Amino acid sequence: MIEWSNKYSVGVSAMDEEHKGFIGTINKVIVARQCDYSQEEVEEVLSELVKFAKEHFKNEETYMSKFEYPDYLLHYNEHLNFSLHMIIYNNQVINGEYKIMDELYKYLQEWLVHHIQKTDKKYTKCFNKNGLR
Repeated sequence: MIEWSNKYSVGVSAMDEEHKGFIGTINKVIVARQCDYSQEEVEEVLSELVKFAKEHFKNEETYMSKFEYPDYLLHYNEHLNFSLHMIIYNNQVINGEYKIMDELYKYLQEWLVHHIQKTDKKYTKCFNKNGLR
């Protein structure tokens, strides 16, 4: 399981709260993997993850646009890449390949560390400067 720690904090409380929720949703994927969930259950967990990610990305991107964040396009592309990966994984599950959970888990862990600890932390100064703390 992935536990929230300050290493994931981006210094913006609203985004930190969403990241905690993101980690919680990723942990549901981990449980699905460990407990050998059925195909239907895995589809449900992935659907929840995609829905959460979509809402979170929209929130981040709204602030980036509003604050004229200079790396908006690069950040948006990372969100798009994640979304495309989730479509691929979801299609694999729908096609009965729901044993891809190890691969999905590894991808989510790597993405989470890279995206939050590197990409998201880059917007902290811009968001803080615009009053979002």
